[in-house]
Amino acid sequence: MKQILLILSLLSLGFCLQNPLFLNETYSTGLVQISNTSDIFYFHFESRANPSQDPLVFWLSGGPGCSSELGLFLENGPFTVNDNQTLSNNPYSWNNQANLVFIDQPVGTGFSNAETEDLVTSETALGQNFYTFIKGFLDQNPQYIGRPLFITGESYAGKYIPAITVELLKRKDRQINLQGVAIGNGQVDPKTMYPAYGEYALKNNLISSFKYRTMVNPTLKECSELIQKNAPLQQISQTCNLGFGYITGFGETPKFNVYDIRKQCLGSLCYNMTNLDNFLAREDVKSALGVSGRNWEECSTRVHKALQNDIFVGYSSYVAQILESGIKVLIYSGDQDFICNYIGGLTWVSEMQWTKQTEFQSAQFEDYIVNGKSAGQIKSAGILQFLRVYQAGHQVPMDQPEVALAILNQFIANTTSKDQTIM
Repeated sequence: MKQILLILSLLSLGFCLQNPLFLNETYSTGLVQISNTSDIFYFHFESRANPSQDPLVFWLSGGPGCSSELGLFLENGPFTVNDNQTLSNNPYSWNNQANLVFIDQPVGTGFSNAETEDLVTSETALGQNFYTFIKGFLDQNPQYIGRPLFITGESYAGKYIPAITVELLKRKDRQINLQGVAIGNGQVDPKTMYPAYGEYALKNNLISSFKYRTMVNPTLKECSELIQKNAPLQQISQTCNLGFGYITGFGETPKFNVYDIRKQCLGSLCYNMTNLDNFLAREDVKSALGVSGRNWEECSTRVHKALQNDIFVGYSSYVAQILESGIKVLIYSGDQDFICNYIGGLTWVSEMQWTKQTEFQSAQFEDYIVNGKSAGQIKSAGILQFLRVYQAGHQVPMDQPEVALAILNQFIANTTSKDQTIM
């Protein structure tokens, strides 16, 4: 019996493998127990450069309740899924110079399990669960204890990441060497970002100036005021959704792809993800991932519903706390995204109260150069950077993979240079 327990214990460690199914990329997967009936799944890739020395980067997708495999296979992971269910290599994967981990959280997301009573209903609970996850991950992967750690993500992770980071700051755990956080097209501060929907739509000719003045702007202004007053959730939702709908329409499918205004909306998430759905439903794939018997879904309705009271809560004050603690912060936004657009992002960053607020407000934008070409505009103050990425939607690594890799490498290399070269 003792021998069986020892074998099971060893199997729980994150041993790295290579598998032709995953193009012989060096990887490991694991499940970290959060409670008796819940766990968090992760998919870890060793750095393609120097795994024993390169930093550790966590990636979190948003939702709330959307799996980080969406990021892995569609954005910044080592491969993408082809029509014939094979994989293609991504030369711009974020594990080129970092050890990269995609995490299905909160519990109940993606391949992670959770009973109804386990589902988180606040960012506080989410942060506490994530601390438990990190400790379990380090137990399974002790080579990363004390390694420089960067937490990255997009969309609703704009709330996850500040809450998680503040929890880590409270813990003061010496095993966790957090160096920076990066948020892409993040939903951080709804009261500031909702009015920006109208401004962005007007600027990009999605609505007429008459509609903006008479319908959109007044409604979204009221939405912001209700959020600020902490009005009942139903009242906030009705007003904010009305203002939003004046722009996107009120049908099941919006008039345009809210994640990339240049494209048509196809499917529930505006993109065709059939290849990924089919690939992650295969028994041989699930066996290789160590999740046989589990079913993967793009986004969990249960997880989303459990966090409904968090939808209109702002976390810019958490970001300010992170900056004041000395943890550097990068906020980047693709300029073709509507749902978490760069105008709203720049507004909440500018209005955030912290030591260098005035310095940030007065800072000028400069060109962000990648391989000799302007890929965006960047401004900074101290350890805070805001970057607008040209010709990218909500998923910057999907639309501008070369630029996204340059952004990550600059961030983890602890340099403020605005001229990046991809090797």
